[in-house]
Amino acid sequence: MFSIRPFEEGDNARLLDIEKLCPHGNEKYAMGMDKRDIIARYELYDNWNVLVAEEEGKVVGLIGWTVKRDPIQRETFIYLAEVMVHPEFRRKEIATKLVTEAEKNARETGSGHIYCYIFGPNDNSKALFGKLGYSNNGEFKTCAISAYKKANIAQKFEIERINKNDIPDVVSLINDYYTGRAHFVPYTPESFESYVKRIPAYGLENFWVVKDEGKVVACAGLWDWSVLGDMCYTKEPLIWKVMRGVFGFLSLFFGKMPKIPTEGEYFKGYYVTDHAFEPKNSYAMSNLIGYFNNIVFDAKRDFFAAQLDPNDALFEIIKKIKPQIDACYVFAKAFEGELPELSPHYIDIRDCIP
Repeated sequence: MFSIRPFEEGDNARLLDIEKLCPHGNEKYAMGMDKRDIIARYELYDNWNVLVAEEEGKVVGLIGWTVKRDPIQRETFIYLAEVMVHPEFRRKEIATKLVTEAEKNARETGSGHIYCYIFGPNDNSKALFGKLGYSNNGEFKTCAISAYKKANIAQKFEIERINKNDIPDVVSLINDYYTGRAHFVPYTPESFESYVKRIPAYGLENFWVVKDEGKVVACAGLWDWSVLGDMCYTKEPLIWKVMRGVFGFLSLFFGKMPKIPTEGEYFKGYYVTDHAFEPKNSYAMSNLIGYFNNIVFDAKRDFFAAQLDPNDALFEIIKKIKPQIDACYVFAKAFEGELPELSPHYIDIRDCIP
């Protein structure tokens, strides 16, 4: 018989071990994380909760979520960050009970709906949430770029770290870019600065602007997500293994080639986040992506990535670089009435920690 209770600090080591046994994906393609602290991701939010499941006094699972509010639309909703159960304790309805407890809390907060992100190959999660009444209401693409060589940057643009005087223009650019997307709450200069400073290894010092004749025409942050943990692929598609051999052979003649990690090899990376640009200035944004490539290259890291709605204009720019593209799905459930339209979707980078 199992029970559910609030998370306690002493649960951390056990839950980190369980997470390593619960990669996202299936028997052909899956990824895992080695985190430093199981609740570090939740501390990025103002309002969060974590519950654990126990059987005979032994922690066997976890669920975590955050309550979000849109003060403009006067809506409250829940982001369900993760649910995991030790493989030896599955098929006992533990995951179902954990989700039910999260939904109970959601209703108590007056939330209209709950949503989660599911990695494309994660068949078990799609089956679980489908059974519990969640539906697939959209998707976004994870575009992973291999920084294996320097990019050329056009001299036309000035690319520099944001300064205090740039913040109002950046906020205006971001708000215009994401207007109409589900879950987007427009920034004020104060809320934007507070948001980026709240996230470890982000902050204004890792946010860049592109200027054309002194005007901000594109911007984005580059967040080192590996401050929270390292990632690995626990299962790789066969084509990756073939390509790794091909790239290894080509490197003998052409020098460094894109890196494909081996199964179980942990790596670190960056996320491009809070990007925005004027429609007529896609070239400026393309140069900023090249600039980020060079930062990652100089830092001797192999990858950086962007989480993008398929309709995002940046997706068309990044596709030209031939990134590794994976799909994630937005599964959601309404508590009353119908679900709001969740596509196109604003992707809060805090939600994207695996």
